[in-house]
Amino acid sequence: MNIFIISQYLEANGKGEDRLFKLGREMVSRGHAVTTLTSNGAVEMDLGRKRIGFFQKNGLNVIAFNVPYANEMNNRQKVYATLKFARMAEKQGKNLPKPDLIVVKSPPLTAGIAAIRLAAHYRVPVVAEFREIWPDALIKRGDLKGGLLIKALNSMEQKIYEKAGRIIALNQGIADTIKARFVERAKISVVEDEGDEQALIAGYDKALRKMGLDKVTGPEKETDSEK
Repeated sequence: MNIFIISQYLEANGKGEDRLFKLGREMVSRGHAVTTLTSNGAVEMDLGRKRIGFFQKNGLNVIAFNVPYANEMNNRQKVYATLKFARMAEKQGKNLPKPDLIVVKSPPLTAGIAAIRLAAHYRVPVVAEFREIWPDALIKRGDLKGGLLIKALNSMEQKIYEKAGRIIALNQGIADTIKARFVERAKISVVEDEGDEQALIAGYDKALRKMGLDKVTGPEKETDSEK
């Protein structure tokens, strides 16, 4: 199968390696093709004036867009960067071989919208992993005060909840918040970030099976109690 992983910041090096990169590596080991779409800063790739870069790592195809992002940026610059990444990911995604599954990480919500649009274009399912609830977290930190922007983010958030085939919550608190926003309980899986790669893979496999995607996970393994 062909899988897209979309994340504006997908660390691919060293101890900080993102868990979705680990997931992608596992999928490659199962014989699937995996393409990640991320920003060049995440993978420490100097693109100079180039708009896009490409390399392979551990069997994954990595497409990196030249989209600078830093905590020191003001809100307008950060919004522009998230919109630019989403536009580039959607455009590039439409020029790639058709995927069978799209996995996307939020925040930012704009990446989720790009994934939803690509999924509609190709008519394939989306798994959306939420590591933080936007715009709530931004408001709480004082990073966001504009009413119109909050309204726009709320609209994006709801659209992703509605269109995703499965929602992965990083912890139970995030899951409870999403459930409270009229999302079907059966649509949410909690896959906590415990640094345990086997637990991560098992959690994703369970979620994907609930979507009927056994071709991605392979047959379910028997537990010791079932043998």
